[in-house]
This record gives sequence, C-alpha cells and structure tokens, in this order.
Amino acid sequence: MTNKIFFELYRRLAVARSEPTKCLSVLDELAKVCRDGKKAVSSSNEWLAEADDCLHEITKSSILFAAAVSSWLTTDEDVELAKALVSKASISHLQQPVAEAYDLSNIEEDRAILAACRLCTHYVAPAVSLGWTLSLAVSSPKSDKIRQAVDHLLQHHAQEFPETTRRLLSSEDSPFKSVEKANETLAALEEQEVWLESLPRLREFAMTPEMRLTLSSLKRTENRAIHRHSRETSIFSQIFTEQHFKYANKTAVEFVVGDHVHETTLEMSPYSLSVEPPLSERTDPEFGLDRRRGLWRGVPQ
Repeated sequence: MTNKIFFELYRRLAVARSEPTKCLSVLDELAKVCRDGKKAVSSSNEWLAEADDCLHEITKSSILFAAAVSSWLTTDEDVELAKALVSKASISHLQQPVAEAYDLSNIEEDRAILAACRLCTHYVAPAVSLGWTLSLAVSSPKSDKIRQAVDHLLQHHAQEFPETTRRLLSSEDSPFKSVEKANETLAALEEQEVWLESLPRLREFAMTPEMRLTLSSLKRTENRAIHRHSRETSIFSQIFTEQHFKYANKTAVEFVVGDHVHETTLEMSPYSLSVEPPLSERTDPEFGLDRRRGLWRGVPQ
C-alpha cells in the first residue's frame, strides 16, 4: 500500500475489528478519502486499488461490513466504493455453506432494508444477501416494515436462487434455524424440489452407462473431425508448426537436498466450483433487469 493515508486507515480498521464503537468514524473517513480520490485521478481503478487492502480488512469483519454496506450502499456518492466492497465479500463467501449472520440492531431500519434490496440487485453471493435478509428478521422481529421486506426478499431468493437458497437454509450449522420465515421458505423449496423430481425425465438424462459411452464416443469422433477439417483449411498450418502436450493425473517435482537432486510425484486432484446463476437471467433477462431496477429503489409498496 503506497498511500500513507490508506495505510493509516487500514491500521485503524484492524483495531476497530476488536473495538466496534470506533468503526463508524473510520469508515466515514475512508469514504471521504475515496470521494476526494475520485477528483484527483482519471480512473476509478486507481483509488480503488489504493483502498483494496482496507476493503479486504472490512470483509473479514461482519461488524465492519454491515456498517460499511448500510452506509455506502445507501449513499449515491459512495455506491462505487460499496460495489467494490460487495464484490470482495462475494468472493469470500462464494462457497460458504451457511448464510452469514450480521448484527443489524444498531443500523437504521430504512438503511438496513434499502441495503438488503441493493445487495440483491448486485447479485452478491447468496450467503451474503440471504444472510442480511434473515438478519433483518432477527434484529427487528416486531416491525411491520421489516416483516414486509423480509417476505419480499426471501421470495426473491427463492425464485432467483432456489437450489442455493435451499442448501443454505437446510444446513445444520445455519444460524437462522429458529427464524420462522426461513423455515417456511425452506419447506416451500423442499416441496418444490419434490414436485420437480416427480416430473418426467428426458430420455437423454436416463441413459444407461453403455448408451452414455456410445454417445461420448460419437461426440469425440465428431469433435476430431471438426478439428481435422479446421487444420486442413487453416492458413496457420502453413506458417506454424504444431506441438502437442500430454496431460496426466500426476506431475513430477524435482527438489535439491545438498548435492543431490531428488524427484517425487504429486497427484493432480480435480477442482471445480459450482455457482447457480439467477433464474431470471437464464429465462427472461428483460424481466431480471426490470426486477433489479425495482429493488434498487427498495421494497415495492
């Protein structure tokens, strides 16, 4: 971090994680520094890069994150800073098995609701947006405005991310097991899952292993034919030579011990990440865009 101001803010944020009462003043100062930074540079990437470590520190603390999002995401001139923070939080919680709990009891009701809606418009990781929604229900269970917002946002999550929402709510470690609205939503999603499972399946999805092998062989043959034809007709084959690399499930690693070189093999383990995209983006993008615009303004009345 080259900027001394951001370094000092980073240090104070690290201290504020253990002393939450000091966090608001530091967050306000960080937002002010970033607003001033916008005027001094031509690209927002420059001042966001300088604030990167501060944002990373905020995402590691649920107290700092809740205070920052409720303040920045509901203030027009700080929205860009809030988007960068929310993006970092999404990455941190992308594979989280439970919804994140936030303490929203000290945040103004209207700000907390608007922040919840705007989190959904950015399609942050459901663990964050769903956690914020359910934290609203926990913070003010008797408020009619909160109850209306929670109902609307839970319906949004159930419609846009049905599988992810069901997985987060059904987790044994979920901090929202006692929230009635969460249990109602989970019951509805499980009932929907049972109904979907009872629907007739396409024949292709019910193929025997032998049929799958045959289909895979046909696709592989077709793919090779396409590549062979492209090589024959490509002008690049007249200019460049081809080199083929063979991949294996093990890799050899050399290391030096004294004057001797030793070699060992390491197993290559597969890694995958599954993310459920919003349903409206896959089925009706125009409707999805219209829904996000509506949520940006808050809960429909």
